[in-house]
Amino acid sequence: MQLNAEQQQVVDHDGHSLVVACPGSGKTRVIISKIGALLARRPGSRICAVTFTRDASAELKRRAVTEIGATTFQKYCRVGTFHSLAIKQLRGSNLLGKVASPGEQRAYLKRALALSSPYITLEIATQMIENAKTTFGDCPDKLTPLYEAYRELLERNKVEDLYDVLRRSVELMRSGTLPPMPVHYMLVDEFQDTDHVQLAWVMEHVKQGTMITVVGDDDQSIYSWRGALGYAGMQDFITQTSGTSITLGVNYRCHEEILSAADRLISKNDARVEKRLFAARGKGGRIVSMRYSLRQDEADAAAETIAKHAVPATKAVSSLQQLTVPPGSWAVLSRNRFLLDFTEEALMVAGIKYRRSASESIWNRPPFVFMLSLFKSIQIGANDGIDQALNHALSIRVGQMAAHTAIKELHSQLGSDFYHILDGAWINLDKLTPEAADVIKGFSKRATGWRNLARDGKFPMVIRGVADWFASFEEKDDKKAFICSIGEVACKVRGTLSQRANALSMPVSSDDDDEPDGVQLITMHSSKGLEFQNVWIVGCDTDTIPSPKSDNYPEERRLMYVAMTRAKDNLYLSSIISAEPSPFVLDAGCDPRQLTTS
Repeated sequence: MQLNAEQQQVVDHDGHSLVVACPGSGKTRVIISKIGALLARRPGSRICAVTFTRDASAELKRRAVTEIGATTFQKYCRVGTFHSLAIKQLRGSNLLGKVASPGEQRAYLKRALALSSPYITLEIATQMIENAKTTFGDCPDKLTPLYEAYRELLERNKVEDLYDVLRRSVELMRSGTLPPMPVHYMLVDEFQDTDHVQLAWVMEHVKQGTMITVVGDDDQSIYSWRGALGYAGMQDFITQTSGTSITLGVNYRCHEEILSAADRLISKNDARVEKRLFAARGKGGRIVSMRYSLRQDEADAAAETIAKHAVPATKAVSSLQQLTVPPGSWAVLSRNRFLLDFTEEALMVAGIKYRRSASESIWNRPPFVFMLSLFKSIQIGANDGIDQALNHALSIRVGQMAAHTAIKELHSQLGSDFYHILDGAWINLDKLTPEAADVIKGFSKRATGWRNLARDGKFPMVIRGVADWFASFEEKDDKKAFICSIGEVACKVRGTLSQRANALSMPVSSDDDDEPDGVQLITMHSSKGLEFQNVWIVGCDTDTIPSPKSDNYPEERRLMYVAMTRAKDNLYLSSIISAEPSPFVLDAGCDPRQLTTS
C-alpha cells in the first residue's frame, strides 16, 4: 500500500521529529517503512526501535523482518522495551547484577505491604511505587513506610527492580560512566506513555547525536496514574530538540460516522495537539445509542445482537459455547471489569464463545471460583473446596482473622477427615464463637443434603443449593440474584459436578489458538491498540464513565475516545435508565434519548 503524503514525510525526514499518530493512522507501518528507508539511504546505520510491551516488540520485529529481511534487520536493528534495552546497555558495561522479574517484583511488593501497610491494596501499592520511581524529583510516596520496606527488601537481597534499572541507566549516562546505546537513529512508539525517567533516557541519546523519531497521540494518553506525561511530554520533546512535528490525521479504520463522533468528543479537551481527522473509508458506519432498565437487560441485549451474527463453533471450549463469531468481528468494552461479568453470563447463556483474560473471568474470581471448588469436594470428598467455601462465608460474617481461627479449630477436630462435614460429622460448636458456629452449623446441614443429592445424580439441585448458600452472604439483592443466575449457567453444562467444574474453569481464551475467534471482553484500557468491526460499550452512564474513582476528567474523556475509535463499522453505546447518560456520550452527539434505539 502506498504511503500518503504525511506518512511519506515521516519516512523521508532524517532529523528529530514528533509524529502525532491518530487512531488507525498506520503508525506501525510507517515506523517499519522508515527503518527500511533509513537503511537504504544511510547504509550501515544502526537503528533502535523502542516499544512499551514485549508483545509490541515481538510484533514489530515480525513485521520488520518480513519487509526488510532477516539478515539486514538482525545486523543493523535492535527492538525492545525501555527496560530490556537498559538491561542490555548496563550488562554490556558490566554494571548490572540481579534484576527481579515482574513476578518477583510483585512478590517483594506483597511482602513490603505485609510488613508496612497491610491495609493498602496491592493495586494502590503498585501505583505508589510507580509514582515514586518514575520521576527524579521529590515524591511523597518515597517517604512512606511501604516504599522504605520495599527498598530494604530489594537491597537486602541485592536485587534491582525494572524501575531502578532504567533510573540507574540515566544517572550513569549523565555522569559519563555509561555510554548511550551506539545507534544513529532511534524510533520510540507510544511516546505519549513515557514518564519522566523514560523521557530522560531518550534525551541522553539526543545529547550523543542520535536522531530521534517519537510516535504517539496525546489524545490516547490514558496512563497518567503510571506517570505518563502525555501532551506535556510531547511538547517537552519538541522544545528540547527543536524537532519537526508531523500529524498523521488519516484514519484507515473507522467509518466517518464513528470518527466524527469521537472527534466531537475529544475536541472538548483543552491541553492537546490540534489536529484534523479524516476517515479514509468515508461514510457507511453506524452508531446506535440505547438505554435499558437493568444491567442484565443491557448485557442480554448485547448477547442477542451478537447472536444474530454468530455461526457454529468449530472449536467449542465447552458445551456452553457452541456458537462463535469470526476473529476481530466483535468486542464488548467497559470502564470496569465488573460490568463485563453481566455480559460474560449473557454470552454463556446464549452459547456464544467469548475471550476474556483468565484472571478476570467470573469463574476465576470469588465467590464463583470457590463454588467450583466446592462442587468437586461434594463429588469426590476433598477437603480444599470445603475449606475455601467456609473461609469465604466466615470472612464476610465474622472477619478474616476470626474465620481463620474457626477453620483452624474445625481442622483440629476433624483432622484429615475434614471432608466428613459433608456427611454430618459431629462438631463441638461450643469451641466456636456464636456467629461462626451459626455459619458452620448451617453449612453442615445443607452439605449433607448436597452430598446425598450428588450420589443420586441430581446435580442441578446441588448447584442451585450451593449458589443459594453463597448468595445468602451477600447484602445487596442484585448480587444475590447474580450469583443464583450464574448457578443456572452451571446447570446447563453436562456431566457430573466435577466435570462441570472442570469445564467451567477452563481458560476462556488462549494465545495458542490458531484463530482467535469469539467475542472479546475487555476493559477500555486493555482495548488500546486493538480494532474490531463491531464494538459494544456497556455502562455509558454517569455512574461508570467518567469513573467516580478518578479525578482526572480529561483523561477519562480520552479513555472514552480510545474505546470509541476501536470500532470500524458499528458502534453500540448502552446505559441504564436509572442513571443519566455519560457526559461523554452527549459530547459525542450520541444522546440515547434522541437517537434511534433499534
